[in-house]
Amino acid sequence: MISFFLIFSFFLQVSSYANSIECWSDSSKSCLLSGSLELHTYPGRPNYQDIKKGDEAETGLYLKLDQPIIIYFKDWIDKKEVPANEKISLMQIAGDFDDKFFRIAEKKNHVSIHSPVFESQTGHHHTHFLIDANNNIVVDKK
Repeated sequence: MISFFLIFSFFLQVSSYANSIECWSDSSKSCLLSGSLELHTYPGRPNYQDIKKGDEAETGLYLKLDQPIIIYFKDWIDKKEVPANEKISLMQIAGDFDDKFFRIAEKKNHVSIHSPVFESQTGHHHTHFLIDANNNIVVDKK
């Protein structure tokens, strides 16, 4: 009976990954991602832990993906692309943006972004993977 549940859970996990989009954390490759543009606020300097305890509020642009994605990142030890151990559904968007993108996010408009993806590198990065968009955001027609 235990083996049945183990096999069932394995196939359930495999099928959930099969329904995901694949993307690579490699600056030479871009991904086409779509979803709702949103504003999120997270704690910033000095401790990156709690706004109520004095950390600065960092409000930024985030893409809530229509469909979760699997990000492949470079395993520098084995020199191959390997999947991250999670499906990604929210990604921070890095870059300098015009005010219009913040207005778009307030309305939670649906957008498409064709952009490289990279791994978080600093305390200012609040998701494991980020999109490097730099105003390369297209608002989808309704």
